[in-house]
Amino acid sequence: MTAVGFMAQANAEIRAAQQRHEIDTARRWRLGRPMRVIDELINDLEILNLKRVYRVPLSYESRLFELRVVLDDAGVPATELDGVRTRIRIVRLMDHLYAIQESLLGASDD
Repeated sequence: MTAVGFMAQANAEIRAAQQRHEIDTARRWRLGRPMRVIDELINDLEILNLKRVYRVPLSYESRLFELRVVLDDAGVPATELDGVRTRIRIVRLMDHLYAIQESLLGASDD
C-alpha cells in the first residue's frame, strides 16, 4: 500500500471513530434527563416510604406527568408509562421506575 493509501485508511478510521463518539455522546445526553428525573423521584419516594406513607400522593401528579412527557420523548413505550401514576403503593411505583431505568440502559447498549 502506498503512503497515500495509508493516509486515506487512517483518515477513514479517524472519521469512523469520531462518528462513534458523536453517537455515544448523543445517547448519553438523551438518557441524562430521564435518568435524573427518575432518580430524583425515587429519592423523594424513598423519603415518603420511610415516613410510612404507603401510597403515592395526588400532589405528585404534576411530577409524574412531567416524567411521562420526558420518558415519552426518550422513546419509552406507552405501555411502560401506564404504571407511572398516583394512588398506587410507593414501592410498586419505585419498582416500576427501576424497571424503566433498566430498559433505558438496555436500549442504550444496542
